[in-house]
Amino acid sequence: MFQLINSILHQFRDCFKRGKTWRWFVVLVLGFMLRGNHRGVTSSVSSMRLKPGLYHTILHFFRSEAYTTKELYSKWMEIAIKNEGIERVSGRVVLLGDHSNESKEGLHMPGVQILHQDSQNSGKPEFIAGHRYAHISAVLTQDGVSRSLPLRTQLQESPPKEDKQNKESLVAQMVTLADQVARAMGEPSIIALDAYFCSGVALDAADGTAMDTGGTRRVEIVTRAKTTTVAYTAPDIPKIKKRGQPRKYGDKIALFSLFSGMKNFKETTMVLYGKKTRVRYLCIDLIWRPVKRLIRFVLVESNRGRCILMSSSLTLTPEDIISIYALRFKIETSFAEQKHDMGCFAYHFWTSAMPKRKKRKRAEEPTDDKLKQRVVKARNAADAFVCLSTIATGILTLLAFYHSQEIWSRYSGWLRTRRSVIPTIATTKSAFSQDFHDSLPLVARLPSFAFIPHLIRQAQFLYLEAA
Repeated sequence: MFQLINSILHQFRDCFKRGKTWRWFVVLVLGFMLRGNHRGVTSSVSSMRLKPGLYHTILHFFRSEAYTTKELYSKWMEIAIKNEGIERVSGRVVLLGDHSNESKEGLHMPGVQILHQDSQNSGKPEFIAGHRYAHISAVLTQDGVSRSLPLRTQLQESPPKEDKQNKESLVAQMVTLADQVARAMGEPSIIALDAYFCSGVALDAADGTAMDTGGTRRVEIVTRAKTTTVAYTAPDIPKIKKRGQPRKYGDKIALFSLFSGMKNFKETTMVLYGKKTRVRYLCIDLIWRPVKRLIRFVLVESNRGRCILMSSSLTLTPEDIISIYALRFKIETSFAEQKHDMGCFAYHFWTSAMPKRKKRKRAEEPTDDKLKQRVVKARNAADAFVCLSTIATGILTLLAFYHSQEIWSRYSGWLRTRRSVIPTIATTKSAFSQDFHDSLPLVARLPSFAFIPHLIRQAQFLYLEAA
């Protein structure tokens, strides 16, 4: 287990200009994997048992210019894609994407904006002040168990109303981020998105990822269409040329109405959400007006109800489209793990250079160049915090898959029911943290752990005041 962690962390050495900065990177990633609460840097110092004087040094790391989060994410994706269990369909890596809103009420915190929450949970307010993050992850599968493997988390801002023509929408930003991930991995991908991304903007952005003149896209999209979606058949080619412009669309079809007569539906049994499920589906290629080209629609009926799936690729089979979209929910559990188990978004970076944000309004940027630079550093600090937490979550996920038996043997807690042979992030984190300090003298010979004993405070430190 420690050899795998050492192997992963040591590959990040080339991302840093100085060896000392890389060592602090290792300390903080391990801190995220060990800490039991979400009190920012303080919890990492506490869980690692570091000397208290190192607290301010760690804070300076987040604002350091000796590294960039872009390089860290690229290296992490390069490491993650090498795993054998990465899910692929038709030679493409399956990606999952979604947005997450994080409440941030700091009046001097960069990037804070008013966010609207579409949720059926009555405990959530309709509008909050905070940050919106776009998350991209891969799917790791082993022994019939699939989990989300986080790859990249990026802060995104919706363009102001007066400047929407010059900036990408949130939907286009998500597809662009997926394209960046595919480029970093060096493989084409298929990204599963929810119904929020069912728009011509998303498919047009995917068309912009063409890799060659043949039109092969680097990113294909699988999403769920709305129940009111309509499409058109291909127009008939007239045998005799008539006056006027030829028709672009054929007959109009309300897709959801096709469920009324299901004689043409095919029936099969598939493994969806970990269970064998009887599925009836109808696959049909129709012209979708927002993009003015053929889109593959798959009408699905199962014990979970009815839905309409759509794919930008006409080569994917209906079974592949259904399976890919069924994996999309894995990213929701990944969000929960990052929030509640890892504290990925529990940061509090701010700067007095940022003008005080007015209530219910977007934060304004300073005009002075020196103040702008301070704001950029504060923003980069938050990005670095989220980046290191994402990498730590990914490492714990790999540990859960490749060292599951060792983790269960080390786990001292009690679970009423084990739902899977693969331990969760919380279980893996608990087993790793309880044995870390006892195992440190034995693993200190590994390059990624050799310098840590010199940073740890003495055992009698806690009893100095009592003495």
